Amino acid sequence: MKAREFLGIFKVEITVLIDIVAVSAFLSVPGSTLRLALLAPLLVSGSLASFSSALFNNIYDQDIDGRMKRTEYRTKLINWKTRNLYIAVATLMIALSMAISQIYLNTLTSLFIFGGFLSYFVLYTVILKRRTIWNIVIGGIAGSFPALAGWSSLTGSVSSTSLFLAFLVFLWTPSHFWSLASSRVEDYIQADVPMLPVVKGGVKASTRWIFTNTVVLVAYTLIPFFVHMDLGRAYFPIAIASDVAFLYLTGRLLVSSDTPSLKRAFHFSNLYLLLILVSVWLVAVGW
Repeated sequence: MKAREFLGIFKVEITVLIDIVAVSAFLSVPGSTLRLALLAPLLVSGSLASFSSALFNNIYDQDIDGRMKRTEYRTKLINWKTRNLYIAVATLMIALSMAISQIYLNTLTSLFIFGGFLSYFVLYTVILKRRTIWNIVIGGIAGSFPALAGWSSLTGSVSSTSLFLAFLVFLWTPSHFWSLASSRVEDYIQADVPMLPVVKGGVKASTRWIFTNTVVLVAYTLIPFFVHMDLGRAYFPIAIASDVAFLYLTGRLLVSSDTPSLKRAFHFSNLYLLLILVSVWLVAVGW
């Protein structure tokens, strides 16, 4: 067993992204640098909930993971011999997550973290993934909860800033995942999962949806230019530069929708969100 495969069943890359979202909302709270110690329970609790939902996702999808090249390695780790062990580990993780957030943070933050867990495992994995083309769109709400948790961990409330960041991640998710799904369309056909390129006219048709969603996302990122939010001055130049680059890459898909182009759009989507979120971190130091 490779370390990369073991980390893969916990979807560590998703957890890192979730933690970055939570940190961005946390640091956007005025005076957050005076209470940085609370970042520890926030990140530990959020990470444990993310790892737990990833494990439950893999356990539930055990029957289709083996039919997809991207996920077939998971069946070597999670199978009928080991699934009860992983169920126990996942259950322990979410229980510890709730205990830590309740003891060191507050009830609202615990609810937001648990909401992220439920929306990924129950809403997306169990209810939506195998039933509707809108699975990743609606299920994208899972990525929004960390922003709400990050802000509420310090304030016990929500704000326009935390809601803005939450909806930003929600709008980003379709462009991100549809690019991946389009580059792996045969996997989803084989697994009989109704992702966009499988149902709506193939990869070429999907690129129009990807670009359209990116246009909506970019327009949304411009709202702070007109409505005051505590995002800092660094947000504006970074958002504009990132928007232009993302529009260019997804716009090119309308002309060339080959696998390398789709993968470039997918990988840049990660960098795009990272840049925008990290720009918000600088507000904590007066930028």
